[in-house]
Amino acid sequence: MKSQSFWLIKKNKSKIKSKEIRYNKNNQTVLVKTLFSGISKGTEKLVANGNVHKNQYQLMKCPFQEGTFNFPIKYGYINLGEIIDGPKSIIGRTIFTLSPHHSIFEISIKNINFIKNKNIKKYLLTANMETAVNIFWDSQTKKSDKILIIGLGSVGFLTAYLFKLKGYKNLFVTDINTSRKKIAKKLNLNFINFSKIKNLDCIINTTSSYEILNASLAKLNLDGKIIEASWYGHKIGKLNLGNDFHSKRLKIISSQVSNIPLHMQKKQTYKSRLKIAIDSLSDDKLMCLINSTSKFENLEKDYISILNNKNIIMHAIKY
Repeated sequence: MKSQSFWLIKKNKSKIKSKEIRYNKNNQTVLVKTLFSGISKGTEKLVANGNVHKNQYQLMKCPFQEGTFNFPIKYGYINLGEIIDGPKSIIGRTIFTLSPHHSIFEISIKNINFIKNKNIKKYLLTANMETAVNIFWDSQTKKSDKILIIGLGSVGFLTAYLFKLKGYKNLFVTDINTSRKKIAKKLNLNFINFSKIKNLDCIINTTSSYEILNASLAKLNLDGKIIEASWYGHKIGKLNLGNDFHSKRLKIISSQVSNIPLHMQKKQTYKSRLKIAIDSLSDDKLMCLINSTSKFENLEKDYISILNNKNIIMHAIKY
């Protein structure tokens, strides 16, 4: 049986490769046919551009990545598939795995997550919802806090949705792309112009912009904090720690999904965090975040344009 896999063979250059798969039936692994995979634009664009710093290679490595960040590399971590071989009791079940863009693959049963909902496509948001869960934990906010989320890609939207789900009412979202306002409305999120808000207790920045990070500091109350949830890659910029930064006791806190926050490690594991993410995606309204779809066979020619399309939130690849 042949499997097709998507590889970045050099900077911004891709190729679909074929490989023979030989599966020996056993009780520890399953053979999976991919139904959909998802492109996490922010991270995958950094990888495609060759902007992963050497000291981050291990941290940025996907669970089932092949190759290296020097290229060639098979990268990705959003995969919905159907079990086509393995233990008889689970053949035909739909699963989510942190697997790359490939058509057929073998994986350990301990690394699969069953999807029960009929509308499976929305579970392409699972990995980014897991990031949102980590951001929520890192924020350590109170429900009475006034919170702004800046940058409405999939992570920004899902973070806002999760705060809303947890009962936060003094919550606002913003993005330089004002077309996001319509999508925010579908999710009952309060979209506001960045220039018109102030006196915030917490700002969550997902923009990878030093300019926005610096501007955000002026928006905070005493003891206010910014949760920096962006991934800057090689980008180095200036950070303004003058003005009110010290007198207002402001904080900038890094959030990154590769580690569970220290204060949650006795309560949660990577497996339990993933389950929380899946359970948080029950509302079909979230389908509005998957606003672009293409066929796997076209990915070689479409990939870079997908990454550069500012209107795409989450892109689905159909197999």
